[in-house]
Amino acid sequence: MPTPRVGRCMGEINLMNRNRLLALACLWACLITSAAFALQDIIDDVWHLPADMIHSGDRVTVAWSILGAPADSVRIDFNDGFALTAGPGETSAEHVYLDPGAYDLDLTAWRDGVSDSRRLREFTRVEPRPYCGNNMMFLHHSTGRYILRDAGVRSIVESEIGAKNGSVRFWDHDYHSGNIFTGIIDPDSTVHKTWSYGWQANYITPAGYQTIFCTDVAFRDSLFSRHDVIAFKNDHSTGDIATDAQLAEYKQLALEIRDVFDAHPEKLFIYLSGPPRRPEDSRGPGQADRAREFYRWLGSPEYVNGHPNLVFFDLFDLLASADDPADPERNMLRPEYRVGSDGSTDSHPNTLANVTIGPILADFFSRMITPQQTTGVGDGPLVPALSPTASLLPNAPNPFNPITVLRYEMHRPGLVSLQVFDLSGRRIRVILEPTHQDAGMHTIRWDGRDGQGRALPSGVYITKLDAGGGIDSRRVTLVR
Repeated sequence: MPTPRVGRCMGEINLMNRNRLLALACLWACLITSAAFALQDIIDDVWHLPADMIHSGDRVTVAWSILGAPADSVRIDFNDGFALTAGPGETSAEHVYLDPGAYDLDLTAWRDGVSDSRRLREFTRVEPRPYCGNNMMFLHHSTGRYILRDAGVRSIVESEIGAKNGSVRFWDHDYHSGNIFTGIIDPDSTVHKTWSYGWQANYITPAGYQTIFCTDVAFRDSLFSRHDVIAFKNDHSTGDIATDAQLAEYKQLALEIRDVFDAHPEKLFIYLSGPPRRPEDSRGPGQADRAREFYRWLGSPEYVNGHPNLVFFDLFDLLASADDPADPERNMLRPEYRVGSDGSTDSHPNTLANVTIGPILADFFSRMITPQQTTGVGDGPLVPALSPTASLLPNAPNPFNPITVLRYEMHRPGLVSLQVFDLSGRRIRVILEPTHQDAGMHTIRWDGRDGQGRALPSGVYITKLDAGGGIDSRRVTLVR
């Protein structure tokens, strides 16, 4: 007997419903499995070394451990304007916090298309360095001289500290004798060839500085009686370190020098590495490797941690090729920073190097010298005392030719203007007339021209952001 049509229809409907329910159940199971997979933990733990007693300018190692197989990549945001991505299998990254504060850390790990993110609140606590005064002496030879000259370092330091309502007296000391570049240069850039603190100024090596600070103390006493901040740079010879025994000797000399610094907490000491050598002037990658090792040690927590009046600037790292074991020119002067053609033995960094590295050095000097105003110093987190209306961020590209993008962030709505000055303080161009803008990120292109539309020459210029009465400034480098 044929099945009634109504019964057949109801059976078909029930079958369709069962199929739909089965499909939905499978889809739900897949979604649950996918969600569980997407939410799986990849990051095991995150920490930093040193664990405490970190001061502005110190190098910090952020390390992490991964559950299971290595991560494909890890993104680290230090929340001070800098972030980087670590490659497959890497488990640490280094960073220098230039300003005091309590910094969050954002870390995201990826593996097989799945991510795991962590935000660590107040992860790193950076203490301010003591303010020791504004009278600075920089001991150097020719590399230092060219960087100061080509990049206008003195003017940048004065401008940046002036923007914070401070001041600086920036002196520098070249050779003692036997060279046309002899004597002390005063804050007005006047060279006094007959002025010198002593013959020791000709020997700016680890042994030479041990003599200056520990042995022939007349030089040291003259420095300490006149200057609050003493910056000193090693020369080219430390770009090659012949043996492990010489490396150990250099470290011992540096420790003896540090003992003197510890006895003078009223002074701030800024230790600069020497520059790397170019391949034609080097005695081989092994000796350049030891130079890299020495300077990494000088900037390590082992040497500077717990010594708030001592900070290290790694000029070598900025100028040298990467520490790549497969590169026969590793840890030597980068090709783009070399003077002259192949075959030259001149290891002085060229003009491009100077105008690129000089502003970075100037910014470091100004940050270390300027009183770093913070509140909550003690048991609580460090918070900047002043909450600016806006922050001027690094431009890109920098150096540039002919156009760069100037970036700034408005932390709250307000009136803002943006101008460009040369190193003498002369206003070159008004990029943005005083304008009321909303909170958020803003960008403006600058074509390297002045207010009359004329192309400016190569050089370093100062961009100044005025927002709510607060001024923020940065250097931009134009290379024609």
